[in-house]
Amino acid sequence: VHRVTKETSDTFTLELLPEAGHAGFAFAAGQFNMLYVCGVGEVPISISGDPNVPQALVHTTRAVGAVTKGMGDLKKGDSIGIRGPFGTNWPVGAAEGNDVVFVAGGIGLAPLRPALYQVLASREKYGRVVLLYGARTPDDILYRKQLKKAA
Repeated sequence: VHRVTKETSDTFTLELLPEAGHAGFAFAAGQFNMLYVCGVGEVPISISGDPNVPQALVHTTRAVGAVTKGMGDLKKGDSIGIRGPFGTNWPVGAAEGNDVVFVAGGIGLAPLRPALYQVLASREKYGRVVLLYGARTPDDILYRKQLKKAA
């Protein structure tokens, strides 16, 4: 674990770096990993980081069960088990030349974030890019600083 960022009262982002000698993490928008907390269990969590930055693997999680609560207790330097990535990626490139609208609510923004990163990294290839995002309360908004910067 490289960094744990508190996003909301019950949601956090884990930034994971590979162990020495590991090349990094290749993944595509829409994929997920199985994350294992030793002695607690394993859960599937969508990847929420930038697919263009393979050095870091990022997952945003809401602490709702034993495993995700255990993940929330991790500190910099702790270890976590990872299997994956799994799942079919989203064909983001198929939208090139068109307007793109992302719609998300609450924690649902996390799995869309890699696709947003991908579109914004090649902004000139797309028409209008719109994010429609809502949350239960203003305090439940994820990635507040990034959203303000992009607005």
